[in-house]
Amino acid sequence: MLLIAAPAQAHVRATSVAVDLRGQGDGVGAVVDVEYDVLARLLGLDGALALDAAGVDGAAPEVPTEVRRGSLDAHAGDVAAYVGVRLRLSRGLVGCTPEDDARVELAASGAVRVALAYDCPASGALTVRSDIFRASDGVVDDTKTLVVYDIDGRRGSTLLDTARTSVTVGHTDLLSEIPRFVRLGAEHLLSGLDHLLFLLALLLGARRLRDVIEVSTAFTVAHSVTLVLAAAGWVSVPGWIVEPLIALSIAFVALDNLLAPKTSHRLPVVFGFGLLHGLGFAGALTVDGPLSASTLADLVSFNVGIELVQLTIIALAFPALLFLRRAATTPVAARALMLGTVAATVVVAGAGLVWFVERSPFLA
Repeated sequence: MLLIAAPAQAHVRATSVAVDLRGQGDGVGAVVDVEYDVLARLLGLDGALALDAAGVDGAAPEVPTEVRRGSLDAHAGDVAAYVGVRLRLSRGLVGCTPEDDARVELAASGAVRVALAYDCPASGALTVRSDIFRASDGVVDDTKTLVVYDIDGRRGSTLLDTARTSVTVGHTDLLSEIPRFVRLGAEHLLSGLDHLLFLLALLLGARRLRDVIEVSTAFTVAHSVTLVLAAAGWVSVPGWIVEPLIALSIAFVALDNLLAPKTSHRLPVVFGFGLLHGLGFAGALTVDGPLSASTLADLVSFNVGIELVQLTIIALAFPALLFLRRAATTPVAARALMLGTVAATVVVAGAGLVWFVERSPFLA
């Protein structure tokens, strides 16, 4: 149980960066959000030694918020210089010049937020290149960068990765972006063990195909609503509230399977927890400002990726559970199946409770 509920590893395999670009004419502003943990290891910020104390394969302890904030204040120049060099803007063949008044702060989400202003005197379409957190930096294997822009009246979004590190504003193809965001949504669900365990808890409590359809539909509708609302900035709930409640939802549903096995009362509960999980999903996508057709398509594609993985898991896991239940025709087999189901449920509930304690700022 403790292995399942282990926090993030000291070696970061993947990370995400969010870039919000706005401007008209010569002036372009960029707001960049990056993970503190990755930045701390790369630049040797205060707290980096604590993060790596357990070694490459060990669990990294949480660095207090006040330590993170103080570290950023002390190293704001280094952080701004790194992001300013790695995020390059240009018009035509002329590069834009980052100004000196960069602002570095710790966002409410826990990410490091760097606000930069660029002077772009040349004419032509704006090209954006991001080399923030390259694999060659030695602290991360893969980086996905979400670029949202409102430049010279052109609005949209695109996803950059190791194979595609630059984009020209206005030259993005909606059809080519859709598969990227579908894949991002799928990867986000697969990498979120808490969401997977919540889904497993729902399946362990389902007895009929109708139960699966009802709870999965309620969960899908709920998290789709809050995903769009939160990603668009219309709803904002701090991560220190959302993340512990997501962990608690896992434990609640798992224990509910044992204490109240009938699922008739479960739909309102699943819908409410789905709203929470949607807020968690939105952490991978943030769209500031009004929604455009492009950004709305990206949000829908991201959600489709989540649903595809969710449906695949249900299609594989629930028939297997039904087969085991129907195959347990002898008293010994039925008892073994019951004990196995109880053990799995207890493990899932225990993982949720461990995460709840770890994520709660008042208990950890």
